[in-house]
Amino acid sequence: MNRINIFLMTLLVSGLVSAHHSVSAFYDSDTVSELVGTITSVDWVNPHVRFMLETLSDNNEREVWALESGSVNMLERHGVERKNLAVGNLVTVVGHLSRHDRKEMIAGYISTPSGENVVLWSGLFGGLEATASDSGTQPQVPVVSRSQGIFRVWTQGQTYSRDATDTSAGMLLPYTSTALAARERYNPLTDDTALRCIPQGMPGIMDNPFPMEIVEQGDDIVFRMEEWDVVRIIHMSGAQNPDSQLASPLGYSTGRWEGETLVVATAQINWPFFDDVGTPQSGDVQIVERFSLGIEGGRLNYTITVIDDVTFTEPISLDGYWVWVPDEEIKPYNCTL
Repeated sequence: MNRINIFLMTLLVSGLVSAHHSVSAFYDSDTVSELVGTITSVDWVNPHVRFMLETLSDNNEREVWALESGSVNMLERHGVERKNLAVGNLVTVVGHLSRHDRKEMIAGYISTPSGENVVLWSGLFGGLEATASDSGTQPQVPVVSRSQGIFRVWTQGQTYSRDATDTSAGMLLPYTSTALAARERYNPLTDDTALRCIPQGMPGIMDNPFPMEIVEQGDDIVFRMEEWDVVRIIHMSGAQNPDSQLASPLGYSTGRWEGETLVVATAQINWPFFDDVGTPQSGDVQIVERFSLGIEGGRLNYTITVIDDVTFTEPISLDGYWVWVPDEEIKPYNCTL
C-alpha cells in the first residue's frame, strides 16, 4: 500500500493550496508578483473575497486587475477587517498572477502606505507569509481531557511533512493510465465545480481548510462541515447494506468503533473527482477512514484509505490531522457566484 504523510489541507491535491480549487491550476505559483494600485470594488463573499484593482502599466496606461483572496470566513478568523479592503485604498498586493494570460491575481497579502501588512490567504507563501503577518509562531495544541472525545469542533492542523514520494509538482500517487489521461483533459477554467458553488463530494469534502464539527445524532454520528455547509451522516447501529442505497456525492457511510477509534466505510459515491485537479474516480470507489484522538486529546488523527482500480494501480492511504481550538464555531458558508 502506498502511504503518504501529509498535512490535511493538502491531503488530496497536487496543487499548492486547496481551499476551494487548486491554486497552481489557475495561477503561476512558482513566481511571486506585485501590483500597486487603488481598490475600485470589493465583493465580500465565499468561496473567495474578490476585489478589483486599478493600476498603471509600464507605459503609464490604466489597467484593471481582478484579484481573489481567501474566503470571508478565513479572513474573519485572521482578524482582517473590511476597512483593509475598502474602495479607494491605495495598496501593494503580493501574490501569483494568472497562468492563462488574464489580468488576474491570487492575493497573498497587501501592504498599505502606512506599512501595515494584511494576510489575505493564509499559508500561500509559507515563510514569506510569516514575514507579512509579523508572526512566524505556530499555535500550541491545547491539552484537553480525552473524556471530551471526538465530539466537538475541529480545525485544520498547522504543520505538515512530505515523504520521498512527494515532489513540488505533486504527489506521485500510483495513478492508472486512464486517470493520467483524464487529468490531462481537465480544464480548471470550465470543469472546476467550485466555480459554480457546487459542494464537493467524497473524498474531497474532507480535504478543506475550514473547521468541522462532529456530533451525535441519535444512534448516528454527523459531520457538519463549514465548507459548503455540508452535513455528512455516518450510520452506526441502524446502518443498511450500502449496495441497497442510492448513490450520491457523499456516498453512504457506515461506522463502527474499534476501541477509541471511529472507523468509517463509504461506498455508493457518484462524485466524479478524487481531488480538485481532475483526477477521476469511479462509482466503485471504496473509502475507509479512521479518526482517533492524540496529543492529550487535543488532536484528531485521520487516515483515509482509497481503493479504486480505475484511478489507482493499488490502494493508497493518506494521513492528516485536525486540532481542537477552544471556542471555535462553525460559521455559515453561503457560497455566492
